[in-house]
Amino acid sequence: MQGKLFIISGPSGVGKDTIADNLQFTIYNLQKIPTFTTRKPRENEKEGDQYYFVSKAEFKDLIKQGEILEYNFYNGNYYGTSKKDVENTLKSGKNVLLTIDVNGALNIKKQYPDSCLIFIKSKLSDIKTRLEKRGQNTPGEIEERLKTAKRELRYAKYYDYIIENPEGHPEKAIEEVNGLIREIIKRR
Repeated sequence: MQGKLFIISGPSGVGKDTIADNLQFTIYNLQKIPTFTTRKPRENEKEGDQYYFVSKAEFKDLIKQGEILEYNFYNGNYYGTSKKDVENTLKSGKNVLLTIDVNGALNIKKQYPDSCLIFIKSKLSDIKTRLEKRGQNTPGEIEERLKTAKRELRYAKYYDYIIENPEGHPEKAIEEVNGLIREIIKRR
């Protein structure tokens, strides 16, 4: 039996990665697919965990070769999903988890109509707090990310499910997403 594709997305600073990192991967036979990116690794990021770090030239070659399922240019860098990784994992019967931006999620939904789109939302003030706590962006970059977040929050209506991630209580959103995935897998 082919696996199920789950996509978690939402604005930068909404807590997507925190939620995704705390899902019950073994129970759900769930595999996270790393994203290709041209940005530099952050502290503690390892090649192949969440990202494959490549140059812009390498990324453009991957696009030309049809190796990228979807991609986006965000904050001066490219981000994209490996078509081969997704297809091979689904064919093996494992469920796939992608943590990507809203445009990528909607593009993949067109190609995989029975994928499950989960939108993570928060108040803009909570997103700003998280971005400031990260300490990785200048005040100007944070303001740009907040402008983008406002636009991205409008996409929630196109998702199958919307989950609120309240500041300081990610366990609530984690529990809700775990329950949602469990319910969807049971229905299959």
